[in-house]
Amino acid sequence: MLPQVQKVGGAMNSISIGERLWFEETLLGATLNYRSSENPGSVLFRVGISYQSLRDCNAALGKDACLWTIRDGSLSIYGDPEELTLTFCSVEGEFLETGVSLHGRELALFRYAVDTLSSKQKALLN
Repeated sequence: MLPQVQKVGGAMNSISIGERLWFEETLLGATLNYRSSENPGSVLFRVGISYQSLRDCNAALGKDACLWTIRDGSLSIYGDPEELTLTFCSVEGEFLETGVSLHGRELALFRYAVDTLSSKQKALLN
């Protein structure tokens, strides 16, 4: 089953991975959003990921053992083809950290989203 993709004006706008995890497409790549709980006042992590970083992440996800960290340290991904753990970390102000494990359908949706978004810029340049 394909992920829920919301479109605005014919262009992809967001890809939902789960209730609290989703990508939003941006001009420079994408933003990965994670709400730590379902409370409206809960911590929301927003990690901007460039097209180049999405390609690097996609390559890491294709290996038997994945270990990838975005340059500013706000997101780390590690795991294997069966399960990935995403660790979100604040980079300014009060130190906040939370993690989420993806497996099954959510893992497949996450991999699909990274692959789709990482190839977007190539398609636009052709």
